[in-house]
Amino acid sequence: MPRETAIVCPHVAHGAPILFAARDELDASCEWEFGCGADADAAGEARRVPLEEIVRRDPSAVEIVLHPRGTALEREAAHARWHTEVGPVLFPRRPSRRWPRFDPQYPPRRGEPLDESDLRLMADVAQGGYHVVSGASNGEAPGFAFSVGLFRTFDHPEVAIFGLSAELLEAAVRRVGERVRVGERFDEGAVEDAIVDGRSVAFRRIVPRHYASRLGHACWYHGGARFPALQAIWSADGLFPWDRWFARDLRDAQPVLFDPEPA
Repeated sequence: MPRETAIVCPHVAHGAPILFAARDELDASCEWEFGCGADADAAGEARRVPLEEIVRRDPSAVEIVLHPRGTALEREAAHARWHTEVGPVLFPRRPSRRWPRFDPQYPPRRGEPLDESDLRLMADVAQGGYHVVSGASNGEAPGFAFSVGLFRTFDHPEVAIFGLSAELLEAAVRRVGERVRVGERFDEGAVEDAIVDGRSVAFRRIVPRHYASRLGHACWYHGGARFPALQAIWSADGLFPWDRWFARDLRDAQPVLFDPEPA
């Protein structure tokens, strides 16, 4: 994956305060831009620097990462409040209506360092409403994919799926995310088609004791196990892991992260 870089004006490159920040459209050569608010002059050319370096130097510059593409922010001084020059003005975050007992603490959190992957996750949630974390099987643990951001953006549980190739799993989570975006909801006990090709999927509530080991990035984003999550469990030959004749090797591919009903 290419490193997250930002274009900075020559004055900012030499230590001037950041008074302008922009997240450019998809066809731009660089997604992130930071400036001092003055026109560039012959003192030097704009430079590319790692985005995380900019945020480390001035933590308040992370504000642009919380906005979608096409946004430009400006301020009058280094410690002044950012104002939206171009793009949507964000509404304050409201507590969940469906799960009011949760109290997530979203980044950026005071004093917490942010690396490149943290910034990318936050940027994806700001742009599309969610981010997908995925990984292939390592021989001991199965392949996995899960969402981060569905709860914040759509008041919907995060969704995780295991046991197939990383590509199939990521595609499945994205299908869920796109269906949630247009207004669908997936609840405990639901059985759905068109999530994983050729297989039905059943949704079960993930028990919070599994969050830390299975949904690490989601725990980081929410500031702990402060969110609801569903496991999307795929079928084989019309059977699910809790069915009697489900193949044992396939059953082992899907960890049980919910409390099975008593037989």
